[in-house]
Amino acid sequence: MKLSGTPDNPKYSSPIFFAAPGDPTAHVSVGQPSWSPLGITKYDNKPVPVPAGVTPASGSDGHLTVVSADRKTAWEFWRCTAAGPGGYKTEVVVQWDLTGPGYASKSGDNSARGSGTPLIATTLRADEALNGVDHALGITVPSVSSSFIYPPASHSDGNGGPGAIKYGMLFVLRPDYQPPPGSGIGERNVIQALKTYGAYVVDQGADFEMDADFTHPEIWAQTGLNQNSFDFTAADFRPGRSGAAPAASAPASAKGNKAKKKRGRRVVLHADRNKLRLGATLHLTGRVRGTVPKRARVRIQVRTRRGHWRQLRRKPTNANGTFGASARFARARLSKVRIGRRTRLVMIRAVIARAGSSNVVRVRLVTRG
Repeated sequence: MKLSGTPDNPKYSSPIFFAAPGDPTAHVSVGQPSWSPLGITKYDNKPVPVPAGVTPASGSDGHLTVVSADRKTAWEFWRCTAAGPGGYKTEVVVQWDLTGPGYASKSGDNSARGSGTPLIATTLRADEALNGVDHALGITVPSVSSSFIYPPASHSDGNGGPGAIKYGMLFVLRPDYQPPPGSGIGERNVIQALKTYGAYVVDQGADFEMDADFTHPEIWAQTGLNQNSFDFTAADFRPGRSGAAPAASAPASAKGNKAKKKRGRRVVLHADRNKLRLGATLHLTGRVRGTVPKRARVRIQVRTRRGHWRQLRRKPTNANGTFGASARFARARLSKVRIGRRTRLVMIRAVIARAGSSNVVRVRLVTRG
């Protein structure tokens, strides 16, 4: 599988630009083909923000996404050939309500893709590849059926029969797939997301690919990802539950209050593994749900044998609420935390002022050999 849209393969990218308060706006000149969106995704003809550096992908799809400063609206373009203070020129523009369900409100509504799905919902961004992905991704396949699964798809530009792969199908990476030795943080995070949330079939093209956003090349460099990072094929995927991302099963009623508290947490923490050899590095990623407190910093804490929480790392959160940290565990003192000879289980949490504490991540230490 290739990554389509990384800085080394930007031609058919799905770039996403986030507007800031005070950014200029510009009108959109639309070609309006016969299949232009006419339902809930129809453009309201109002000016669209012009974020700094806004640029469509150079390929024939000319994809581009612009998100409003209040993060409530996204404008997505197909065959966009101009973007900037002088205006947007495009064949199709779609307007998404980002406070909605994440797909068209009814079957038949269209988008900047042949499947009717939004670009922003399933495109891999650099900050997610670095800090962790907590949603399903999007894949392109060579051909699809003329029928589709709603939701999330609402349209099909395919001509395959009813037995062909359909837009809206969900596939998950086989659970026993392991990242190759020496894999970077980006590769591990994407593999974990494909196992946990899977990927929807959202487009058809010349190859088996995953959508990516070429913006922020400096962050992409940290992820270690490029267009050829992954060696798995379509045979490594298994069907998920069509039309919806996999969800955790409901707990027993006796655990209802505990489960409700867990679901209500604003801070979520993940580790890239649940077993760690001494001397190896553990990579932690997380996200703040909802509004991110201004100048928020996350404190990564480890629980001591006496039940106290000691600070391991202190990091700033990203503007979108994500964060990441790494720690190497050995038989030594590390940021006021001593890993004793009898320690077999390490408990870690993340704490952010005015947002609360995360779930507790448990990592089992194993000795070599």
